[in-house]
Amino acid sequence: MAANKSLNDFSEAVSEALQEIAAETFDAIDAGLDKAMHYMRDKLAEVSPEDSGLTRESWEGEGKYKNVRYINNARVNENGIPVVNLLEYGRKGSPFVRKTVEAETENIINIIKGEIEK
Repeated sequence: MAANKSLNDFSEAVSEALQEIAAETFDAIDAGLDKAMHYMRDKLAEVSPEDSGLTRESWEGEGKYKNVRYINNARVNENGIPVVNLLEYGRKGSPFVRKTVEAETENIINIIKGEIEK
């Protein structure tokens, strides 16, 4: 019976340790996503067309949920159409958002990994 108690104690200790590690990793991922979101928002602002500067200034990042981040451009035209959609997908559009996301993917991954490795 003593061996059973020892095994249960061991199992509980390992389980507790794994839960702590998971919580720390979860927090590190969340911190990495925050950094990555700010980085990507700044990169998108840099490559946004500069006519009035309003589109560049309208990039927003949101971290409403754990381990999820959103980046959005809040600027709309007089018809309520998101300006970034027109710039990205319109007839005369240029896919600057897609190109930037693709070009920065490795940097984003490295930012998140950096927080996890701290």
